[in-house]
Amino acid sequence: MNGCVPEQEVQDVELQNLEEEKQEESRPDEENPLNPRDTRNSETTEPCLEIVFWKCKLWMILTSAFLCLILVIIISLTLYSVVYIDEDEYWDLESIANGSRQNFTGMLKIHCANPDWLLSESAYHLLSENLSKRLADVYNNSPALGRYFISAKVISLSYENKTAFFELEFSVPPECETEEFMKNRMSEMFVKNILRQNIYDRKEMYGVDVTGCTYLTLDPTSLSVLSI
Repeated sequence: MNGCVPEQEVQDVELQNLEEEKQEESRPDEENPLNPRDTRNSETTEPCLEIVFWKCKLWMILTSAFLCLILVIIISLTLYSVVYIDEDEYWDLESIANGSRQNFTGMLKIHCANPDWLLSESAYHLLSENLSKRLADVYNNSPALGRYFISAKVISLSYENKTAFFELEFSVPPECETEEFMKNRMSEMFVKNILRQNIYDRKEMYGVDVTGCTYLTLDPTSLSVLSI
């Protein structure tokens, strides 16, 4: 022995230490798991996949709320369009027919590129019909005066200075016959400006075949309208 550990015992101790080391290596590390990614995935879940109540998930609730909002908007717009009546688009024909008559007379010059053109008898009637139709179209299509318009006609044409004289007739319902309405919408200036603006937009007179003049125009500066 000589104070030394027997060789057999030393070998036994070494084998025991090796077995303990192998057991420690094969034992799972509780503090550091072998697959930390799996742990994170199990701990974190997508918010939209969470069950809020019963079997309804968050994405289902959000989608349903969005669809309900769209449905409410569509229903509201539909009901509004059915129930709402625009007073400016509603025409009481009986009330207009029984309204008070408002008459105007006007004067307008007709120009030709040829200053020496002559207004023949046939041209006279053709110009009268064409201009009467033009006046009727202007006031019939006017958003402001269209519902009150009754008639327009050329009553005479001057052979010398090529001037047309015309009359306009409107009907104002009793409920509209207020001081403000008559002062603003049924004024001479308002009625004249509607026609004058139309002439500025299109001065030419189409569909009129007059001997000696192939290009007839209306003079907006010569236009005058008076209430009668």
